[in-house]
Amino acid sequence: RTRLGVAPAGTYAGIFDCASQIARKEGFSGFYRGIVPSMFGILPYAGTDIAVFEALKKELVAHYGGEPPGWAVMGTGMFASVCAQLVSYPLALARTRLQAQGMGGEANKYSGMVDVFAQTVKREGVLGVYKGILPNLLKLTPAAGISWFVFEKTKIMMGISIHS
Repeated sequence: RTRLGVAPAGTYAGIFDCASQIARKEGFSGFYRGIVPSMFGILPYAGTDIAVFEALKKELVAHYGGEPPGWAVMGTGMFASVCAQLVSYPLALARTRLQAQGMGGEANKYSGMVDVFAQTVKREGVLGVYKGILPNLLKLTPAAGISWFVFEKTKIMMGISIHS
């Protein structure tokens, strides 16, 4: 999916052509580029998202004396997602750069996740590891707010306490 999104128009005829070219030119390992930062990235993202949401939800429940309004739950979920993305985005950037390299049999720019960070900081400065975060925030933040809202409403409909 990443390759289809970053490749110049006409590079691939579709997803099956993309997979075929990756297999032919890069071998089986070409399908797993970026797996290390992906695996490392889920822990800080999920941990931060859940911890921030639950801490703020506890305050909301105390403030409203029970179930908070939907907009407050959604806003809390959105804020938690922003915090989580700020913590984990450098790993997403590393994953994307590793996945996008080597298209069409070109030489790799990076030897691994640590090399992505080192080269990015060297060329773009420390803030370079956050390059592209704004579109990411615009895409994921509303979805996270809605997901937290639906999750909390579903728990309530199932008879699970708002305090859990």
